[in-house]
Amino acid sequence: MFALPRLLNKVSFYCSTFALIAFFNLSATASDKLPQVAKQTAPAAQKDASASSLNANTIDGVLVTIADEPLLLSELQRAIYLSTQKQTRLLSQGQLTGGNLTPADAEQILEQLINQKILTLRVRELGLNLSEDELDSELRSFLQGQNISEEKFHEILRAEGETPDSHREEFRRQIETQRFIGRVIRPLVSVTEDQVRGYYLQQNIEKDKTQLVRLRSLMIEIPAGLSNEELQTKKRNIESVRRDVDAGRSFADLVQIYSEAKDAIKNKGLLPPRPMTELPEKLRTRLKGKTPPLVVGPIELGSSIFFFEYLGTEIGDQKEYEKLRPQFEAKLLDVKFRERLDEYLRTERSKVKVSRRDFRFSR
Repeated sequence: MFALPRLLNKVSFYCSTFALIAFFNLSATASDKLPQVAKQTAPAAQKDASASSLNANTIDGVLVTIADEPLLLSELQRAIYLSTQKQTRLLSQGQLTGGNLTPADAEQILEQLINQKILTLRVRELGLNLSEDELDSELRSFLQGQNISEEKFHEILRAEGETPDSHREEFRRQIETQRFIGRVIRPLVSVTEDQVRGYYLQQNIEKDKTQLVRLRSLMIEIPAGLSNEELQTKKRNIESVRRDVDAGRSFADLVQIYSEAKDAIKNKGLLPPRPMTELPEKLRTRLKGKTPPLVVGPIELGSSIFFFEYLGTEIGDQKEYEKLRPQFEAKLLDVKFRERLDEYLRTERSKVKVSRRDFRFSR
């Protein structure tokens, strides 16, 4: 629908991530774009055993009741039609025709609509409903912001097969959802500077060549010409390190006990931070995809055996970080927001009786 993308530019960051829950755009692989909220909701709606299936003669009917709030077949049909850019239609018996929407995708859209109904109930409870005057004001502000006259907007709606009244109610739901999120969810979402830095490093560990890796090393030399007795002593020390690491003993303490590096006592094996790309390939391979803190080893490098404690990463190019920081802060806020919203919906789903008719999607 024409209005939705522009409307989403108007509402706050927190509302835009949730958007109009049912009416997100789906590509040929629809499930890839479904918000995480849909994939992580509470268990599916309870089936109402007393309700019969919709039959071929059904024009409209109640698919789900959320508390006393009905969710109609026509609402689901419209959501599927709009979310697939008018490519897929849902027939009354559950058959999907046209487009590439799968039954699993349709199920997720239905879950989204149930979540929207739950939020609608909470909006009412909190008294966040828009009055008609408030809705008129929001609509005027929206059209003015888009530099579109009311007449032109109605013309666009007609061309899209929509009516002003249907759009008005859709707009109302979005603004009320925005109000709810601002009141209930937004206060729960915040990030610290350390979290933003950590997120930046996590997301760029293999892209940012200036990112520095912090390591502590323990070295046991195995030079040529050792006697059999000396070699066995080295092997016992290596096994002792391995055993103590597995037991969770402080790696810094193990460095001072076993490491043969000249400065082991003084610096406890701490190495100068360096880019991941400059580490030996064997070590890079062991660290790839791993989350600090952890110990890797034994690793044979030259004539020595090494254990390394991966302590974390730090920003190598501070200027680059400062330039990208707002972008990564927004992304992290989005992640945190989705987590909080998902948690809220799971909790609310457990409080509300949700009864669903025996309705299945098919192709």
